[in-house]
Amino acid sequence: MKHQWILFVLTAGLAVTLMPVRDAAFADGYERQWEDDDYAYDRARRAVDRGEILPMAKLLERLKTQVRGEVVGVEFEREYGRWVYEFKIIDTKGRLLEVYIDARTGTVISLEDN
Repeated sequence: MKHQWILFVLTAGLAVTLMPVRDAAFADGYERQWEDDDYAYDRARRAVDRGEILPMAKLLERLKTQVRGEVVGVEFEREYGRWVYEFKIIDTKGRLLEVYIDARTGTVISLEDN
C-alpha cells in the first residue's frame, strides 16, 4: 500500500510538471507557450478567425510567387509582436531555405539559405 501511494504521488507530480504552459506571459516578458508547437494549429486557426492573419491557402499562393521550391515544413510562432510563419523549402537547386513570412500580410520578412 505504501508503495502504491508513493507511485501515485510521483505520477501526479510528474503529470503536473509536464503540463504545457499555455497563454502565459512571465515577468521577463518571454512568452513561453511559443516553445511548445503542440498548439500551433489551434493558435493559427483562432488568429485566422479573429482576422489577425491570412489563411494558409492564401499565404501559400503568395509564397509560390516569391520563392520557388517545395514546402517541407512549417512553423507558426509569435515574433517581435507579430505572427510569423517559418516555411522550410527545398528550392529548385536542392538547397534548404527558411523563409519567414508575416502571417498578416503574406510578405517575406527574411530568407535564410542553410
